[in-house]
This record gives sequence, structure tokens and C-alpha cells, in this order.
Amino acid sequence: MQRKKLHTKKTLVLTLCGLCYYGSGAFAQGTTISINLPQANIQGRTDYTSLISAGTYNSVISVLPSFSVKANAPTFSSTTSGTFPASLVHMRLASIGALTLLNLGGNNEVALSTTGGVLYTALASVSSGAITANARIATSSQTWVAGVYTNVVSFSTQGVLAGSITPANFTLSITVPSFISPPINVGTTNILVNDLNFYRSANGITGNQIIPISSTVPYIPSIRANSSQLSFSTSLPYNNLPVTPVSAISSTLSGIATATTSNLTNSDQALTSATGIAVPTNNSSSITHTYSISPAQLKSNFIQAGTYAVPLTYTWNKLSSAYPSTPLQVQSTGNLSIVVSDLGELIANQSSVNLNFANTGNYRNGVSVDIANHLRVSKTTPYNLYVRASSSNFISGANTIPLNVLRIGPTAGQTGINTITLSSTAQQLIQNANPTIDRNLNIQYSIPASETSKLLGKPSGSYTATIIYSFVAP
Repeated sequence: MQRKKLHTKKTLVLTLCGLCYYGSGAFAQGTTISINLPQANIQGRTDYTSLISAGTYNSVISVLPSFSVKANAPTFSSTTSGTFPASLVHMRLASIGALTLLNLGGNNEVALSTTGGVLYTALASVSSGAITANARIATSSQTWVAGVYTNVVSFSTQGVLAGSITPANFTLSITVPSFISPPINVGTTNILVNDLNFYRSANGITGNQIIPISSTVPYIPSIRANSSQLSFSTSLPYNNLPVTPVSAISSTLSGIATATTSNLTNSDQALTSATGIAVPTNNSSSITHTYSISPAQLKSNFIQAGTYAVPLTYTWNKLSSAYPSTPLQVQSTGNLSIVVSDLGELIANQSSVNLNFANTGNYRNGVSVDIANHLRVSKTTPYNLYVRASSSNFISGANTIPLNVLRIGPTAGQTGINTITLSSTAQQLIQNANPTIDRNLNIQYSIPASETSKLLGKPSGSYTATIIYSFVAP
């Protein structure tokens, strides 16, 4: 049997890529490197730098490799809180093995991107060893929302037999902390009731307290009075200590679309709807708390001059739907003070009063005139009301009638007013009345029959005197 010799030719194909080796490899999942972005850097809008371990460089021969970095995605993503641009994270090599790079020329800082960038081109051989890098996170242009954000990052080498870096890539995880940061004490909100027109205005009076808040989570603000009543203090006279419920004051947030209005109580009252307040731009905002007292509540509860005060507790609760799933609550303290000044006003609504003696019946029976709402009195402390004439007689040219013919007192049904005989010396119409706003007094002017004899024989004419009402006896 003839044997056949079989010859098999094999072709060895060696594909060279310009004798280049790229150590980036496929984007397979490697290890995870975590960075916790501090709250202080978010609030201060300052960059944060963290030294990370970027893998191990495996040198092949003594060559002059270059080192690059890139991100797998253009953004860091969170499953709960959205994204932020990868370019906010900047990488710069710190060391390769024993070689320290931070102060060497040609060591570049690269903002992460999907196209990558060259970090360092060696000027001499680089030995194998661990790679460390500075990861700098620029905070100032971003509104940071609490969450865990990830992106795949790869460090690679390029050059002739440049060696490799292991792992080929890793997951860079950046944790943005969950915080709400108000001041510890927001101070005292002062509402100054220093004008009687506040009692008459349709809107009453308001006072504002601006509270700066930094946060990375949406939240619902609430407020609580630490007592059911306001305390009261004064150095001014008073008849009765006022008892004023905190519910006489309402609270809301100005300029907030989700704001609600609540009367103060000694339990927490939410100041927004359930949607709360979103994370503010650049993580910082100033929230204006507005306190209001209606005219009716002013008249009912804040007539007595003095200081009405109550401590407050401000609370901010993270929305339960926001990261993380655990509750987050912060509180601050403050005070609310309503200061009522010693205010007074006395108005005579009619500037002249006429008592006419036109017939014998007037002389026989006397004459009187009732004037409804003749005087309007407002006073925020207990008051006395006095009346006097500015002259010693009623005068008509050279003729006179003595003042004591005239009586001034209340009309029928009007209480709390004395009847006095007019004199140039102040006489007390009202004694130690309680504070009041716009109290109308119905006044009667009369010359009784017992005094008409002093008019007999007087020439006809208009006899006048100026009458002065005052809170104090001059």
C-alpha cells in the first residue's frame, strides 16, 4: 500500500497595531470606589478633593507610556435622585508606584467625559505599582440632591508596549448626604403695634422672619408655639392682665407656591401642602415666615399696651419619598414678640354745639341737646377723660354768662360717664376706663331749669366758649 505524505501548511498571522497596546479593556464591572461629598462643601460651594486608589500599573518594559482616564457615561446617575454631569469630577494622578506626580510638570487634571483625556505622559520609564489619583468634585455650579450616584471610570495606558492597568475599570460611587440645615436659633420676630391704624386696617398687622435654609432634600416645614397663651409684661398701667391665646396669630410662608396658613397652637402645624418645598437652587434659600394678626384679633386680644411673647419651635421634616428612606427631622428655636405701644386718640366728631333759647318754655324747662357718637376714644392703657372750658365765661362781645350753667354728661343708655358742671378747671367725665379702640361716646349738653335764671336779663346774642376734652387734667 502506497503511503501518501500529507503536508499541511500553516500561516502564522501576527497583527501588529503599530506595536501599540491599550490597557483600557472592556467596560466590565470591577471594584467600587466610594466618595462621600461633605455637607460643608455643598453649603460652602467649595470643591472637595478625595485621594482614591485607581488600580495597579503593570509595566512591560522601560518605555514612555501615557496615562488617560474616561467615564463610561456622560453623567453620574442615581436610582432615586437623578443625575449630575460627569465633568464635575476631575481626575489628576497623584502617584504611580514610588513615583510622586502631583508636583511634576505635564501632570494634567482631566474632567471626566466619555471621550477621555490624557492625565500624564511619562518623561522616563515608569515602574509597576499602585496608582493613586486626586478626584476633585466641583460643587459650585450644581444643585445637589441627596442620593448615591455612580459611573464607570477607567484609567488606561497608551504607547509602545505601554503596560496595563488593573482593574480595567471600576465603579466610582459619590454619595451626596441628606441634610436640612437651618440656624440653631432663628431669633425673635417682632411685631410692633405702634399705630392705631393697624386696628382699623383691613389686613391688620404682619411681621416677617427670614430663615436661611440649606438642604439636599425636599421638606415640609412646620411651627409650634411652646405655650397655648402668650406671656404678658408691661411697665405701663393696666387694670387687668390680658389672657391672649396663641391662636390669635396666624402663620404662613410668603412666596411659596405650596404654602398653607395655620393659626398658632402648641402642636406642630404644617406650613405647606404634602408636596413640601423642593431642593432649592444651589442648595440654599431664604424662607420668609409671615405672622399675621387680624384687626378683630388686635381689638380682642392686643389692646393693652405691653409685650406679648411666646417661644416657638420650628421643625423641618424630609419628605418620606426622598432619599434616604429613613426619616430626617431638624428643629430650631425662636421667639415671637408683639409689642403694643402706649397709643391714644381723642376726636370730637362735631365741632360746634348749639343750645337755643327761643321761647319762654326754654327758660322755664331748660334746654338739652343729645349728640350721638360725639366723641371717639382710643387708648391702649386705662384712661381718664376730662373736660374744661378755655375761658371763665361764655362770651358774647362785652357780655358774659357763667360757665356753671352748663352740664355735660351721658345721653340715656350711655354708661361709664359722669355728669359734670362746666368749669375752666378740668372735670372728670370718665375714670379709669379699660383700654379701648374707637369707643364712641354719646354726650348730652344741657342747661337745666335750675340754671336758666342766670340767663335772664342778658342781651340776646350767641354766647360761646371753647370746650376741651383731654386724657389728662392740665
